[in-house]
Amino acid sequence: MASDDPNHYSDSDPFRTPTLAFKQALCFSCWDVSFNLSRCSACKRVSYCSTKCQRQDWNRNHKKICKRLVALNKQKGYIPSAGRHWNDYYGEQMLEFFRSNTLNPSELGRLIGYEPYCYHCYRRESQLEDGVKLNACQSCLLTTFCPSCRQTHPSGECATLQDVAADDKIVVDLYRRTGKSSTISFTKFPRKQHFPLSSVTDWYDYYTRLSDWGGFKSKMNRNLKYLASDSKEREFVEYMRCGTNTTTIQLTLIAALETIISNVSTRDSINLHIIGAAGAEFASVPAFEELLHFLPSLTTLQLSLVGLNVVEDLKDDTKTPNLHTLQCCTMCTMMGRSICITTWKGPYHVYVDTEFYKTPDLAAAFHSGFSVDEQAVWYPTITHLAHAPHPTLFTAGRHFEIQEEMRVWRNLRAEFVKNAEVNKWRGMSPSLGVCGDKPNEVSYRNYWWYIVKQR
Repeated sequence: MASDDPNHYSDSDPFRTPTLAFKQALCFSCWDVSFNLSRCSACKRVSYCSTKCQRQDWNRNHKKICKRLVALNKQKGYIPSAGRHWNDYYGEQMLEFFRSNTLNPSELGRLIGYEPYCYHCYRRESQLEDGVKLNACQSCLLTTFCPSCRQTHPSGECATLQDVAADDKIVVDLYRRTGKSSTISFTKFPRKQHFPLSSVTDWYDYYTRLSDWGGFKSKMNRNLKYLASDSKEREFVEYMRCGTNTTTIQLTLIAALETIISNVSTRDSINLHIIGAAGAEFASVPAFEELLHFLPSLTTLQLSLVGLNVVEDLKDDTKTPNLHTLQCCTMCTMMGRSICITTWKGPYHVYVDTEFYKTPDLAAAFHSGFSVDEQAVWYPTITHLAHAPHPTLFTAGRHFEIQEEMRVWRNLRAEFVKNAEVNKWRGMSPSLGVCGDKPNEVSYRNYWWYIVKQR
């Protein structure tokens, strides 16, 4: 159903738009589920539940990109299904990204990356016979097939994609009710005693043994799937699971601090630098209070967010960086505990030469992608961090990124406090890759982690 507000959803944040909408399983404007979606007759890349929604989306952004999508469609043309391989599709996709200048994430880039294709022969609709359409899997809605190929895909893969679709719908409902597109789930009250994260196995243990939510122990499984029948409780557990995609940052940081600082449970202050800070890191800022709640002796947390995507910057007419104080819970405030946040816009290797830099206890770069994207921009910072006076935590979503990053570090002769391994504090809510190394490749926030040793 169309909203009365033509800008009721994001104009500029492509990550807020659900994957289901890019895959034409939801109305691209209002995100409603409908069995009567109508596609844009020109580009055929987006679908709407009503003329009103189509008009709203046209005025919002689609009129800017529709002609470009039409032009890309015309460059394809019919291709036989025989002999097609994934590398054929992947090469075509990369060429399309280059032609449209959408290697950086954008709504246009994601419409290109998420364009439906046949799971078996890797052809898009514009590469099929005239008038032939793709059919969607009715279970996950995210996989499609051409009429010439089998109409099935592996059940385990379908189950994972059903999780992607279910979490998409949860985020849509959350945004409609609160205006927020991500959930943050952490403990309500500070602990009186430190229990190391290393003492528990996974998020289930964290929620049922270390947090305030122990009452849900018998009502969800280790994958944070609700097992009972109460609709309100189900909603809460779903938000907990989706919330791991945000709070993964804080728990990964705590695990890293426990690895590098032997007396972390008695420290009264900690200084952290977040390198390449962007949307995900800023969205998770309220959850940094979990460090105060988890480490009872911690009184002051100094947090510096540094990166090219930082909105606020040092002002030319002042000699201090932008300083913010995070509003903590009542108990932390009464105890005199605080989180001070500074922001600096620019690359980290430039920041370290300013008067505002103070050597951190730990620096961290989440999903930097430095070995894949913007290598020239990142390289001076990586060169510095290879022999920095502090340890640095890195995370990545996919194995090939880790392999490439290890190659870079070896060339720089870096050493490691922790070698690359699967992070048990990775996000639990999967994301469908825009253009992965295989069909229907999903990733998890901060799936891999490692810590580069200080010099």
